[in-house]
Amino acid sequence: MKKKLLFILPALYSGGAERSLITLLTLLTQTDRYEIDLLLFRREGLFLPAVPAGVTVLDGGKKYAAFDGAVNGAVQYGLAHAAPGFVLDRFAYAKALKNGDRKTIWRCLKKALPKIDKEYDAAIGYLEGNALYYCAECVNAKRRIGYVHNDYNKLGLSAEFDRPFVAKLDHFVTVSPECADVLAQQFPEAAAKIRVIENITSPAVLQMQANETPEEFEKAFGKKLLTVGRLNPQKGYELALAAAEKLKRDGAAYTWFCIGTGELKEALEREIAQKNLTDRFILLGERTNPYPYIAHCDVYVQPSRYEGKSIALDETKCFARPIVATRFSTVFDQLTDGKTALLAEMDGADIAAKIEALLANEALGKTLSENLKNEKVGNEEELQKFIALIE
Repeated sequence: MKKKLLFILPALYSGGAERSLITLLTLLTQTDRYEIDLLLFRREGLFLPAVPAGVTVLDGGKKYAAFDGAVNGAVQYGLAHAAPGFVLDRFAYAKALKNGDRKTIWRCLKKALPKIDKEYDAAIGYLEGNALYYCAECVNAKRRIGYVHNDYNKLGLSAEFDRPFVAKLDHFVTVSPECADVLAQQFPEAAAKIRVIENITSPAVLQMQANETPEEFEKAFGKKLLTVGRLNPQKGYELALAAAEKLKRDGAAYTWFCIGTGELKEALEREIAQKNLTDRFILLGERTNPYPYIAHCDVYVQPSRYEGKSIALDETKCFARPIVATRFSTVFDQLTDGKTALLAEMDGADIAAKIEALLANEALGKTLSENLKNEKVGNEEELQKFIALIE
């Protein structure tokens, strides 16, 4: 009999956790040993079409969509369904969001989210926050697994608030040893249930998706730089822009492409214009398939302020492209300075200096690439670690 699994995620937007989940689901469906449901609070996101056949997608339903939408829409829903408590909760939710009242936020969301009657062998809250909370409290499952995909200390969460949810988990999973150390410091009582399972990267799968040269690259000026990541403060785009400005001032021939979207889009567009970088720093928006861009870039740049374990870096390593990355705390789990990448301080000028070193010295880039080719890339064996938790 197939084991019944439930994965939980707010949506399938273009983030690292979402991309890693698609890979995990793809590998699990190939085994024909599992009956898999995927609960998305919102049935939306760039990766929704990539959910493999055989996975049943559930969603939060009309009630949750109304609750988590505009206040006016929630009021109309509550009036139409004679549910004054729903309306009062929506106003309380709005106030709690403004005040950072985590207890009220979750209390209100929990009432709006769907109840699933089905019993699962394992439920997996695949992202910290609400997905983990739902897994801990709202699912009928023999095992509960919660994920944290980043350095917990950098996420703005509260260990005091999260502690009761973590206590209800059977396994507490994160993506790198350093992230695991942070969890053990914050949740010492849960240290025995902390597990490290890296985001899975499959070189063979990536190579199959990277055949064509992107049209934008064919028209690009100079060397092609690339960054993949959400347009949010974590990813260090202000550092990238400072580096791009210095590169242009120094006369470097380059075009820097960025794949991703997020709350900083408009602010970045204004800054790009102010710095006169419109023709040099190109925001491409989301791409379902970023791999042709990674495969054909001249330098991949990761200017992040922090990461759990960067999927973008692991994917770039599969293509053996020269890499410049900042010295965020977990980068040393993935790259060796001077051997497989050039690591820069979190400073635009230093990022620019490392990029210029690669642009000026083709042999250096080839050396980094050859060293990456000689490293083991891909980690499909991490699948067995996950299977051990659910079996």
